[in-house]
Amino acid sequence: MKILVGGVPFGRNNIGDEAILACVVQILREEAPEARLTVSTDDPATAERLGVDVCPLFGFDVVPYSAETMREVLARNDVYVWAGATGLSDYPDRACELLAAAREAGCRRIVWNVGMNTELNPAKYQLRGKKLALAETADRLTGGVLKIRRSIEASMEAKARAGLRAELETCSLIVTRDPESARELAGCGLDPKRIVTGADSALLQPDSPWPLPMVPAADTARLEKPGVQRVALCVSAQREITRWSELVGALDQILETPGMEIVGLPMNPITDLALLQKLQAAVVKPEAFQIVAGVTEPADITALARRMDVIISSRLHLLILASIHHVPLIGISRGSKVDNFLAPFGLQAVGSVESCDFPALVRETRRLLAGRAAYSETSKAVRADLMTRLSRARSLLREALHRDPP
Repeated sequence: MKILVGGVPFGRNNIGDEAILACVVQILREEAPEARLTVSTDDPATAERLGVDVCPLFGFDVVPYSAETMREVLARNDVYVWAGATGLSDYPDRACELLAAAREAGCRRIVWNVGMNTELNPAKYQLRGKKLALAETADRLTGGVLKIRRSIEASMEAKARAGLRAELETCSLIVTRDPESARELAGCGLDPKRIVTGADSALLQPDSPWPLPMVPAADTARLEKPGVQRVALCVSAQREITRWSELVGALDQILETPGMEIVGLPMNPITDLALLQKLQAAVVKPEAFQIVAGVTEPADITALARRMDVIISSRLHLLILASIHHVPLIGISRGSKVDNFLAPFGLQAVGSVESCDFPALVRETRRLLAGRAAYSETSKAVRADLMTRLSRARSLLREALHRDPP
């Protein structure tokens, strides 16, 4: 059996995506040990790191790709696995394109633990530039009676959702990572009975042995210094937090507590790192703001997250990796995916990247630092439920992989 894994822009400096990939490869090896695995990625080093074959990244605009090569690769495989992230809402058009190409190539198609936000990608399904200006002008001229902008955007989204439904309903298995994503898919018209609720594959991510070889000895010693409370921070450069000065002010308030340090953990080792460095330079006590640079592997980030007292992140997968070791979480939303993950823990995001509640961020940090023992008990119960969902989904995956093709 030959399995091709894709559906996410793998190999593009997103540690969360690479955590998904590493764990999906692990799951497929365990459920289909006889299978030969190929990953569609922009990082050829994936082959040696994970022990898989690789092919070019296709299906996404971040790199040019050949549709002919895509079809040739698909034709050489028996199964196509669209794996993880929030691709069904971030890239619904790409989902349809890739799944349709796999169908035409004769591949069995599996959608595995994919998330779906409550809204489709604003960059693709909300008007921009001249089209937006024209629609808003028309709305003004009609006194808002026709609601032209809203009508156009609603039509674009309805078409995308109908396309998803049509393509997904012929897939062998459809697994979402949370019940909210399952409801969103059902809202596209897909039969709810066809949709399985699993859990994010990255929840299986192991951590590297400590200390980490790429972290300088002085930085490791600082991370091990007793009597320090460490608040890890990652803010995504993909959608930056607005009201910059208020964010800096909130971090200054957190650092007012004696023995407190902020530790920057970039989930994109290039863009997030640069943003964290700007924050470090802006706070009143930059000497209490440590940034761990040069870390690119999910297992290394997981090992670092384990040593934190609280995690603040607008990157979902830093929250997921920290949850493995029951570190208290504070999320800042980028779409509904962060809210969906926090809900079972009895937590709410402290606002979104566009409208963060910075006083709430400070209060929640202090509350969780003072009540970690109680939080840990809740976190263990949540993880047990997530692992049960993932185990059930894996049983269905095993069946789907070994089922005779239609």
